[in-house]
Amino acid sequence: MLKKDLAGFFAFFLGVFGVHRFYLGQWWRGAAQFVGFWGTIALLAEEGPEMPLPFILVGFILAPLITALIFWATPYERWAAKYDPQALAAPGYVLSSLDHPSWKRQSAARRPTLDQLKAEGVKYYRSGDYDLATEAFQEATEQAPTDPVVHFNLACCYALLGQYPQALRALEVAVTHKLPKPERIESHPALRELRTSPAYARFRANNYRQLNLVELQPSHEPAREQAYEEEPAVPPNLLEQITQLRELHDAGILTPREYRLQREKLLG
Repeated sequence: MLKKDLAGFFAFFLGVFGVHRFYLGQWWRGAAQFVGFWGTIALLAEEGPEMPLPFILVGFILAPLITALIFWATPYERWAAKYDPQALAAPGYVLSSLDHPSWKRQSAARRPTLDQLKAEGVKYYRSGDYDLATEAFQEATEQAPTDPVVHFNLACCYALLGQYPQALRALEVAVTHKLPKPERIESHPALRELRTSPAYARFRANNYRQLNLVELQPSHEPAREQAYEEEPAVPPNLLEQITQLRELHDAGILTPREYRLQREKLLG
């Protein structure tokens, strides 16, 4: 377990030799500091105080002093998250409210609101950073799993990233939860490439569903009799289809009755 104060001590008094970097396990930076300092001293002894060697030497001396001050002024949790993250995971250690930004938010009070996440996602989307926009909208779906607009925005990001299966699934959830102005699916520019894919054609023909849901109307009697006369074919990838059904059920897209009937339909 590294000690912040000791690292600052090494940086302040022995930093010109790179000792604090060796202590933190940053061997290359420590070696660069050591070689750079003594190399500058050797050049000064050979060439004399010619510019810019004195300024370089001052830089090698001041850099570790400033580093020491930064170490001492930084809260321990933030310092350890960067230089010794294993210490924060030690048994019995409890994080304080001064968490490093890279750590997950520890309290609900500090967690972004749904509106903040939506605004963040839109900001990244407009700037063309679709990966970060996807992360923001995904976090928004955790807070509002039935918000159709969030799922629609998430689908647009997936489509622009070329992740078409995830985009279709997000569209399916959005439509299931009564997406306002669903005609946007057919006109939104972010979905242009997705709409040209064969998977989207099947998705659209199936009423924006990836799986055939339970038929709401009974089949005609001749068709039922014909079904009895013909030997039903075993559907391919039956286990995969049942797994997809289960995922739709767990996501709240299928009701228990729809899931049960559709599963019976797949099993014949």
